[in-house]
Amino acid sequence: MMDANSSNTSAELSTETPEDLMPPEDHNSGNGPASPMSLFARLLSIFPCPGDVFEEVAASAPRWANWLVPTLLVAVTSTFLAVASANRPPPPSPSPNALPSDQAAATQPASIPPNWEQVATRVVWLGAFAGPLWSALLLWLIGRFLLRTRFSYFKAVEVASLAGMIVALGAIVNVLLIAASNNPAARPALSLFAKGLPAHSAVRLILDGLNVFHLWATALLALGLSKLAGVSLKESGFWVFGYWLVARLASVILAG
Repeated sequence: MMDANSSNTSAELSTETPEDLMPPEDHNSGNGPASPMSLFARLLSIFPCPGDVFEEVAASAPRWANWLVPTLLVAVTSTFLAVASANRPPPPSPSPNALPSDQAAATQPASIPPNWEQVATRVVWLGAFAGPLWSALLLWLIGRFLLRTRFSYFKAVEVASLAGMIVALGAIVNVLLIAASNNPAARPALSLFAKGLPAHSAVRLILDGLNVFHLWATALLALGLSKLAGVSLKESGFWVFGYWLVARLASVILAG
């Protein structure tokens, strides 16, 4: 009788497969796919870990919030920057030995249209919304014709808009810099250390172009393009920074 029971137990054990002997999977463990970031997390993570943000953008469905919310932040902060840059310091008091005509010229306020704030605000908001669309078009063209890859244009819009968070931060820092230096022309660029240069000199314009936040945003565009196109950062950065350099040189030449 014991031999029969032993044989039945052995038969049951022999029918178990290796999969049956494995412990059940823990679906709550950290080895599974990470949950998607919230919009707030993406906006904050673009500063310390932009690669993770762009990887999620490339792998997930399009989200309009990735374009709209950062663009609104850029528009608002750029409006504050435009107002701060337009507030010129009061003119110096004329010398007692100055001619009357010189005194009148020194005390006469600059001719500024009464509705300049409305015009400036409209221009700033138009530029804030057109900027990521133009940057996305450049990324898409570089990816399509130079890197020989295909990705959605709206994916490029999301990348360009999220990179705009750097522009928004730069505008806030620029406003604080203007308030601290009492200089509406102050910029977080190398021109900050060249105060004696004329405003429209070629050297001053070049130094203005070396803006810390603009370079940072350009680097994020190159990183986002590498994630969308599946190429190395070195390859995408060559084309993105190449366009940036040509655009800066063209602006200096046209301004001169």
